[in-house]
Amino acid sequence: MSKNVNSTQFRTVDVDAYDEDQYEDDARDDESGVQEVADRASQVKQLLNQTKSKDALKLALQNPPLGHKDSNVKQQNYETVLSVLKSFRAQEIDAAVEDLSNVEVDVLMKYLYKGFTANPDKSASLLLWHERAVKKGGLGSIIRVMVDRKGV
Repeated sequence: MSKNVNSTQFRTVDVDAYDEDQYEDDARDDESGVQEVADRASQVKQLLNQTKSKDALKLALQNPPLGHKDSNVKQQNYETVLSVLKSFRAQEIDAAVEDLSNVEVDVLMKYLYKGFTANPDKSASLLLWHERAVKKGGLGSIIRVMVDRKGV
């Protein structure tokens, strides 16, 4: 049988501190992200001018501004990735996606879903990329993107 003890020492943990609704991601508020995204955009533009689309895609997907507070930084990086995606012909998409690592495929999927929500009427070309990315990354890639709290 249990004893009725008036001790409250077991109540030392603040359970409200672990409330899911009060959770906040680590957010970047630094200015280095602004410069990094601008530099990446110019490097990607140079690669596209040299018709090195695969290299431009890999560079555009590197170190995305996840968790950055400034939405303009995220938007600028999204536009950089979108310009790279638009530079590919339909026949080149398979080879480009096959060269990506699993992490890069997941980042690509994040940008594809952002494109679907930002411009649903212009998302036909993104569907080709989505099909190839799912072929490479599988359903796990979709699930990882959907449950990840840090958006691009």
